[in-house]
Amino acid sequence: MNDLSKREHLVAEQYCKGLADKEVADSLGRSTWTIKAQKRDIYRKLGISKDTELVLYMFCEKLKINFDLKEIRKHGLEMFFSFLFILMAVTDYHVDMRRCRMQTRARVTRVVRRRADGD
Repeated sequence: MNDLSKREHLVAEQYCKGLADKEVADSLGRSTWTIKAQKRDIYRKLGISKDTELVLYMFCEKLKINFDLKEIRKHGLEMFFSFLFILMAVTDYHVDMRRCRMQTRARVTRVVRRRADGD
């Protein structure tokens, strides 16, 4: 597996933040097509095919863990989330899930039509 260049690493970090192609391009001052090509090259270099695998790669890189995609695919994401939950428990990190909810109420617009008095 080849290491990423500095530019590819910047692009990968932006994708790990959950940004879309256009948002990554705007934040780095490049064209959308350039960013898409770099993302394709990143996936090819790392031998991955999904955004979640890119996040796992970056996570393993930050923790200086050997990124073995076969092992990760073998055990699925349970390894990652188990470690994440243990880390949250040890660091006493609490997330208020009430703030994570999306507003589900639809907006209603009422249109009132009036007759002309001449009719």
